Amino acid sequence: MFGFLKKKLKESVDKIASAIKGGEPEKAEEHIAEQVEVSTPVQIEPAPIELEAKAGPVEAPDEEELEPEQPVQEVPAEVKEEMVKEVKEAAVEHEAEEKPAPKRGLLARLRGKPKEEKAGIVERLKKAVTEKVIEEKDIVPVLSDIQTGLLESDVAVEVAEKITDDLKAALVGKSIPRGQLEQVIKESMRKSVFEILNQPDQDMFKLAKTKKPLKVIFLGFNGTGKTTSIAKLAHKFKAAGMRPVMAAGDTFRAAAIDQLEEHGRRLGVDVIKQKYGSDSAAVIFDAIKAAEARGYDVVLADTAGRSHANLNLMDEIKKVIRVNKPDLKVLVIDSLTGNDAVEQARTFNEAVGVDGVIMTKADVYEKGGAVLSTSWAIKKPILYIGVGQGYDDLQPFDAKKIADGLLA
Repeated sequence: MFGFLKKKLKESVDKIASAIKGGEPEKAEEHIAEQVEVSTPVQIEPAPIELEAKAGPVEAPDEEELEPEQPVQEVPAEVKEEMVKEVKEAAVEHEAEEKPAPKRGLLARLRGKPKEEKAGIVERLKKAVTEKVIEEKDIVPVLSDIQTGLLESDVAVEVAEKITDDLKAALVGKSIPRGQLEQVIKESMRKSVFEILNQPDQDMFKLAKTKKPLKVIFLGFNGTGKTTSIAKLAHKFKAAGMRPVMAAGDTFRAAAIDQLEEHGRRLGVDVIKQKYGSDSAAVIFDAIKAAEARGYDVVLADTAGRSHANLNLMDEIKKVIRVNKPDLKVLVIDSLTGNDAVEQARTFNEAVGVDGVIMTKADVYEKGGAVLSTSWAIKKPILYIGVGQGYDDLQPFDAKKIADGLLA
């Protein structure tokens, strides 16, 4: 069940993780090294001053060239210091212009740092190597591929967009340990799927304890499994110690009344019926009155299958709802209809207001996307999923369990 959707979600996790891992840890180390280089000034030692000597022998000057000996004057100490200082500064400037400072390695630059600053740089280097700051450019290129995979699983466009938008919002700008990328991505998708499925619940059994009789009318397209779903629910109510009654409101389909009577005989549940061609609203009304008079706890009313695109048939179901004022209107959808399930759900919800959905044939529906799409399209809960033909093969829908199973 839902195997294809589960496969596509797993592929999505792998694609995102692979795209994010495109940045190598070494780049982070280079980035930190550049920061260290900028923050570490290079110390330049003043170059020694060398005096050049002219080559060749030194000739003695002629006597006439010699001037009378002049008395030597002592240079004040402060003048000497000022001259030496000026010479050194000129030498440093000259050396810096002629010989640019050699680029030192990261470890060499760290050695000259104070202890606290050195520890901060090492910590930043360690974090950059072990964690990944996810940027938008890391994941945007693969989001369209992920949406395509979800669409192949019968996930509606708006639902696929929500999943990818949630994924983008949860990841971009976050610093995530590289070893936990897959786990974080998977958790983000699991949370998104859970939000889609987790609609306000409608617990029939709790309502049946506060309203007597609880009136439930079942709607849906032709062949979705309404009659069988009614019988399965009657079995559940009886097992819970309540007295259900089934109303044969499908007076149009051949053998529909006979089918419901056969289920009633097998389950030991009463069926209220009239002849074929009778007014469906009147049959259900009589069943409700009988339930009130005889002390039944629940009325489960069948209706004829109708196309959501047939306006005349939709008007007829509006009359059934208007006359009988049910406590719950349950839409039964065949999972195998795929993307058309969304259109069915929207049309019935707009026409009469749907309180909950039963998805049938989920046991043979591998794609799984119709379940997500239907729940999100009308913002109503999936109450049960049919997983077989037996009376016990109607499982309560657990949004958390489904989301966990899809992203296991």
